[in-house]
Amino acid sequence: MKKRIIAIIAACAMLVTAFAGIASAEEAGEGFKVGYNYFGAGSYALLSLANNSDYAIAHMGDTPMGTNDNFQIEQIIADVENMCNAGCDGILIWLPVPDLYPTVAEICSKYEVPFVFNDKVPDPEMHKSFCENPFYVGSIGPANAVYGEAIADYAIEQGYKTVLVATATIGDPTDTPRLEAFRAKFEAAGGEILDVLNCENIDDATTKIENSLIVNEPDFIYGTGSDFGIAAVNALNNAEEDIPVVTSGLDKQALDYEAQGKIQMINGDFWVCGYYAAVLLEAYLHGNQLKDADGNVPYIDDVAPFEVPADKYALYEEVFLNATPYSQEETVALVNGTYDDFVNALYSYSIDERAAAHGITE
Repeated sequence: MKKRIIAIIAACAMLVTAFAGIASAEEAGEGFKVGYNYFGAGSYALLSLANNSDYAIAHMGDTPMGTNDNFQIEQIIADVENMCNAGCDGILIWLPVPDLYPTVAEICSKYEVPFVFNDKVPDPEMHKSFCENPFYVGSIGPANAVYGEAIADYAIEQGYKTVLVATATIGDPTDTPRLEAFRAKFEAAGGEILDVLNCENIDDATTKIENSLIVNEPDFIYGTGSDFGIAAVNALNNAEEDIPVVTSGLDKQALDYEAQGKIQMINGDFWVCGYYAAVLLEAYLHGNQLKDADGNVPYIDDVAPFEVPADKYALYEEVFLNATPYSQEETVALVNGTYDDFVNALYSYSIDERAAAHGITE
């Protein structure tokens, strides 16, 4: 427990670093200016994603420019245009509404600014249509189906039969695939989803979970993202109920709740897509555009998650909370390397692989 509490303190420090990196973006680097948006400043997950992009850009001697969307979807479009007008040489875009991908692509094309879809990616058909756009550099996202399947496996192993699911708005590129994969596996094993709550944020999710618990008695609650797992714990505290919670996303608060026994299981990838998306864009800007053997820009939607069990928590703390997962030397090598180097790094990524790269042993 002591190790976990120490890790939470370290996580808080890491979050402060994320804020500092975003706030001082204009001061870092002297080469290209690379923009990225983050949905809002109140989410550890979103800031961790942004921080991973920030340090990758800075590792290349370039200037990161972070833009806060203030949790307003409509502001994302304005912020993309503002980054283009501010002279960004490239942009990393996090966009939770699939219908707006073409709008963003059109804006970047208008300003002739290369762009990468970061963490939330278009569907394969939309990706194919973007491949005709010379400014489209690729898309990098997590293996969302794997997240959902792993949660279902865990629930089945525990013998759980009924669940309340708190998730993002309908069609969200990250949470919807997680929910669909979870549903398929859980229901195939005889499980029942009592209610699916589509939520805007933690506060909205907390209220909706509280209301659903009035009429439902699930064996457990699944938050498809860490914000929704946190909301589940908050709702249960308010309702004075004791129901197991599982979630995806290695959020500081979620890990804190896990240490307190309020969340049973968490999986995630430490929002590393923010790093890989930045490496992809940096390679393009530095004259080494990464394409596969057929000349296609990368479309990767299966960056795998890992679990952090108690016996690996100290290792997780040292590798991910007390340092950046990738060093400057590794970043420079990936930016200047081959497509195969890039995908090999991406698909070998894990807590153990990163620990070995840092020369850390358990």
